[in-house]
Amino acid sequence: MKLQKQAKVPTIEIDLSRIQQLSQEHDDENWKFRSWLKQYAPDDIDGLVRTLSQKYFALIDCRQCANCCRSLHVEFKKSELHTIAKTLGQSIEEFQKQFMSEGTVNPPCPMLNEKLCSIYEDRPGVCRSFPHLEQPEFTSRLIGVIDNVAVCPIAFNAFEELKAKLAWPRP
Repeated sequence: MKLQKQAKVPTIEIDLSRIQQLSQEHDDENWKFRSWLKQYAPDDIDGLVRTLSQKYFALIDCRQCANCCRSLHVEFKKSELHTIAKTLGQSIEEFQKQFMSEGTVNPPCPMLNEKLCSIYEDRPGVCRSFPHLEQPEFTSRLIGVIDNVAVCPIAFNAFEELKAKLAWPRP
């Protein structure tokens, strides 16, 4: 009887401290990969990244993490600020004074309740699309992607798998 070789299942990294450490260790590598992608990304890069994003969204529960909500400075649209301030029973001016600096909401997001968004159904667009992997023109947004890799397990795992899938010839 012949044994079939099983495909190696990649390890999914969800430990935030490990992701941060690995992101720092991979920083030079990520910038070299970015440069390589700018020249050699396949025509279907947006579809490939979307597929990886969807894969990791299915495997990783954002509600167990909320690192983006706990750590990022985020800029919301004026209409979104109005909705959030109203939810908190404040004017936009009061909200800005209490929760913002230099045009961005300071972390942690005031709408974060433990690891859940208290306005999830009405959350701002930037929150809905984070970590922004499924937006078009992936290769024109790589600086932001590299920043998000250190914050988000979904972005981290998708970016690492992308390197493997594209058979990137590491320098």
